Amino acid sequence: MLTCKLALGAVAALMMMSPVAVGADSPPPYASATDAYRQGVSTIKAGKVSAALPALEYAAKHGVLGAELKLARIYSAGRDDVAEDDAKAFTYYRAIADQYADINPTSPVAPYVGEAFVALGQYHLDGIAAMPLAANAAYAADLFRHAASYFGNADAQYDLALLYLKGEGVEKDVGLAVNWLAMAAKKQHVAAQATLGEILWRGTEVRQREARGLALITLAHENAKASGKEAKWVADLYAEAFAKSDAATRKEAVALLPELGGTASAATTSVAAKPANSIVLPAMGSGAKPVAPPVAGAQSADAIPLNKTGTPPAAPIGLSVGYGTQSTDAEGLKP
Repeated sequence: MLTCKLALGAVAALMMMSPVAVGADSPPPYASATDAYRQGVSTIKAGKVSAALPALEYAAKHGVLGAELKLARIYSAGRDDVAEDDAKAFTYYRAIADQYADINPTSPVAPYVGEAFVALGQYHLDGIAAMPLAANAAYAADLFRHAASYFGNADAQYDLALLYLKGEGVEKDVGLAVNWLAMAAKKQHVAAQATLGEILWRGTEVRQREARGLALITLAHENAKASGKEAKWVADLYAEAFAKSDAATRKEAVALLPELGGTASAATTSVAAKPANSIVLPAMGSGAKPVAPPVAGAQSADAIPLNKTGTPPAAPIGLSVGYGTQSTDAEGLKP
């Protein structure tokens, strides 16, 4: 009997000294996954990003899309006292893609799923040494194409266009690149407007259309200024194009702005032009081969399509797609 009491006493002492595991009858750490997500968001707003991770991870583990997205964004860029971790960001973005790849594109959460596909595309394009994840431009193109065509994501349309311009992961096709750029530009995507504008203004493997090119470059410049985040290459491109265009071209560009989604006053202010030393879009050379005929149903480069008509269908994405219950609750998903 004494031996038994001593054994029980020893067990009790050990339980007091070591953490107690949460058993089946123990209450969960949060009232619900949604409650955990809200606690995590509140903690982030209080400026304690690392302290928010346990709550967000709990919510993400229980399928809260907003938590998965916030964690992916935190790890992809690094936030305050949380180091950048591409491998973790990739894991969370992949979880979103697996769960929601085929969600209705009109769903309120569809834009965030499109964002996940774009991020995954960039990771596959560059690779992640820590995982390791080998660079695979062809697979990245498939991911961009799904987000571009199924979700209508402007970033994906722009990224896919760049691959077609360079022939990276896909066969080079300037006509398709121009179509994708035009779709993104219609959505006021600054980089797409500037890139498409430069192609037309310089006549880079398409028929030169200086006025339309200048109009698009001007829109990119005005949109970037309005956002307060104008990239140097956009500012330099605008300065060069404006300085090298004659009065008639500038006047025609102004007239085109309303058609392209801008205002007639956007290009009336002169700037002190300083020609750029280099332009981000690689020069393709005056001796480049002519553009191949566009695919069936696609508009020509001269037409500058401004809607989704003729968009190429999405290619198989190659990811495992979950078919569990999908939530369409968009609460708390905004950055």
